[in-house]
Amino acid sequence: MAPVLIVVMLFVVGLGRMAHARQQIDAVASDSARAASLERNTSTSAHAAKVAAEASLGDAGVSCTNLDVNVDLDSYQPGGQVRVTVSCVAKLGDVALAGFPGTRKFTAEAVVPIETHRAS
Repeated sequence: MAPVLIVVMLFVVGLGRMAHARQQIDAVASDSARAASLERNTSTSAHAAKVAAEASLGDAGVSCTNLDVNVDLDSYQPGGQVRVTVSCVAKLGDVALAGFPGTRKFTAEAVVPIETHRAS
């Protein structure tokens, strides 16, 4: 009976780890989109989004490999929007005994409006 309980506990922990990683990647995407929307031009916006993603991910404590930050600046103008898609491969090897894969790719997208009355 004890092995079954251990596997069930590992499964619950694994689900919790996946939910936490998902929530953190959503927050990273939001932080990146907000950072990009505050910049004054497209080149600094894309850079600011990537820097914010790396900083936010480090603060979240998620072990992530292959971080990919895609910044869509097609409607980058006052009243427009910034769309950021963040992809990350999280390590889940410590809960692999419960049937989870060793890694899982998480993707999140965030859209932030650009202020209509902003100075150039």
